[in-house]
Amino acid sequence: MTLVPSKLRLSLKPSKQLLWLWLWREMRASRGRALGIDAGCGLMQNRTLFETRDYVGIDVDAERLAANKARFPGVRTVCAEIEQAGEAADLVGDVVLCVQVMHNRFFATERTVATVLAMCEMLRPGGMLIFNLGERNMPFEGEIDALLAQQFTKVKKRPYGAFSANETYLSPLLAGLMFLLPPLRLLGGARKILYVCHDRK
Repeated sequence: MTLVPSKLRLSLKPSKQLLWLWLWREMRASRGRALGIDAGCGLMQNRTLFETRDYVGIDVDAERLAANKARFPGVRTVCAEIEQAGEAADLVGDVVLCVQVMHNRFFATERTVATVLAMCEMLRPGGMLIFNLGERNMPFEGEIDALLAQQFTKVKKRPYGAFSANETYLSPLLAGLMFLLPPLRLLGGARKILYVCHDRK
């Protein structure tokens, strides 16, 4: 099955709205690929970003996954930590997306590098990985950079984080300005990083 074409998510937080803008653009590269994997899928709000022929959602919350199956009949789910999901479900895909997962307060930061490695290992050669880190994960930035350089031909790294704590109805406007003017993304310091990795080796 071909999934619904991507739709832009909206947020009152400019920093998060910038992330949704980036994903709306970057996930177009998923079009026509076979399998997309949503790691830490939650309520599957990012499902519409996938333009792959098939989709799998990974989450540790069995009740949430059951609710997702009811909302999206036929969708495939895996109930496991990201590090165990690939091996447990024999998952091999073409696109892996993992956002707003590794920097939330429920994620043990010592799992950061192992989680990124597990997502790399879920990909076929030529695959694409997109994920973000937050301030809690920053001690592992150098290790992750080295890992990704070994795993992918092309890695784009985008520091951002301005207006992270603010909520405003001007969020789309501020996000648009940050999208066009990179220095604005770093006002107050970079507290987040978006990685877009292409062409898994």
